[in-house]
Amino acid sequence: MPDLPRQLADLREPAEGLRELANASVQAFVRRAGELGAEHLTRLAVSPVVPDEKHVDCLQFTLSRGRWELVCVAIAKGEGKIRLVGPFKQGESETPCLDLPLRGSEVESALEDGIESLIRQACVG
Repeated sequence: MPDLPRQLADLREPAEGLRELANASVQAFVRRAGELGAEHLTRLAVSPVVPDEKHVDCLQFTLSRGRWELVCVAIAKGEGKIRLVGPFKQGESETPCLDLPLRGSEVESALEDGIESLIRQACVG
């Protein structure tokens, strides 16, 4: 894997951009929930972009609330892609999975939908 350092460097920018979008979305929700007196719903976290836990040719960041997670994985293979995993409860099946382009409105929209689903599921059960 002689190209691995370059491949990971090429993934860093799109992964960081999606992480920034995720963080902005979470912060907007946290602010609004706080304004409405629903502070108990505001315990959401967005991790930094880090090496993937399972594969050496990927980067990931995680959104979490309690035991619920949504994982965004940037994959170097081929032209590169993003895989959204979840939302799921930790310790349970890590599904659903959705493969998307590395950049663009399709992946941004899917990430926002995933965040909304994470919040809804984590806040009701």
